Amino acid sequence: MVKHVNVKLKFDTPESGYIAKPFWPELSTVINVAKDVHPKLGEAKKQQAVLAALEKRGLTKDEWDTIQELAKRPFYTIDGTRKGEIIIPQRIFRSFLNHASMKCPKAIPSIKERGMTFIAVTVESHGKHGGAHFLTGQTEKDAIEFTRLVKLEESNQRTPATDLYIRDFEASARIGIEEEVITSEDLKKLTEWGGYWIGIGSARPQGFGRFTVTQWEAA
Repeated sequence: MVKHVNVKLKFDTPESGYIAKPFWPELSTVINVAKDVHPKLGEAKKQQAVLAALEKRGLTKDEWDTIQELAKRPFYTIDGTRKGEIIIPQRIFRSFLNHASMKCPKAIPSIKERGMTFIAVTVESHGKHGGAHFLTGQTEKDAIEFTRLVKLEESNQRTPATDLYIRDFEASARIGIEEEVITSEDLKKLTEWGGYWIGIGSARPQGFGRFTVTQWEAA
């Protein structure tokens, strides 16, 4: 039997927030084009190499400019634009539940079989844009920069990396729970534990993505 629950997750700890850092299909294109351009080329030859890489992929300069902009989007949004409301997609929430299930102690209820999460928990679609996600009430204008040093793949050298994050908000959704897999109350306990110890989204080792469950009520 499916039980429907209204859920709110509050991200309000001083050191926390939500970083999405999506890996867009357009970002793959940007990376692959960059592989065709030697980093030591001068600016003129670099531009020629980029144009050659685009021609090989059947892309125009205008299409390339659009792809580069789309690849920079720091959050998932309700309409796919950088001005839209930031959302937390269903698959991100399910990934969080899978991670929490793998890491939680025996005293915490969990979904033992990873694939069952995709059957047991559904974030319901809503709004004119549809889609299964949590709403945050935030836009990119509300975001704050977080800068840290990250290790380069080819050496031990560190380089600054900056991501945008949002904080002091509640993410809300209505979810469906298949109680033959996990009960609503047990899923709440798992979500509460994961919100405190695991977090959701990117940069979790730096403390991001932590939240508390402020609403869990039968719809």
